Amino acid sequence: MRTRFSRLTTGAFVVAACVLLPSVCWAVFYQLGPSKDEWGLKYDVTVSDTSTDKATIEFTLADQGRLKPIYSATVVAFSPPGRDGGRSYLVKERIQFKTSQDGKPVGQVQVDKEFVDRAQIRILTLHVNGKRHRSASYYDIPLQKFLNQGLTAPLPVASPPAATISK
Repeated sequence: MRTRFSRLTTGAFVVAACVLLPSVCWAVFYQLGPSKDEWGLKYDVTVSDTSTDKATIEFTLADQGRLKPIYSATVVAFSPPGRDGGRSYLVKERIQFKTSQDGKPVGQVQVDKEFVDRAQIRILTLHVNGKRHRSASYYDIPLQKFLNQGLTAPLPVASPPAATISK
């Protein structure tokens, strides 16, 4: 017994295969190891405490170094490894850069305070040392080293001028 599908059914299977197959493909990213000069990156990170349960992370990129051009910068934090060794994202916030007055890219994101100590800024690039790679490479900047400086307190609300007391 032979089964034949109509043209509509066959077309639907082809479209479904084209749509669903890319969703199961995984991108391959390679971690860049440590380097003495941090791959030539020049940056400034400020972690400031807000009045809510969030912390604001401000990232200023002065020089893209040997990773130029940078594809994206994202603040990520992972869960502890499970029994199978897998981890999941607790935080994944992409930093949207804007040009500051001095021409440097600056961006900021807000992260729950409970995840700041395990968060890191992930720099993603397709180029290393001026050469294009077949796949993306990433470099992680742990926020832990900036927390040793302590969270900066929120800016105080402007208080009214002090009254003068005359005697």
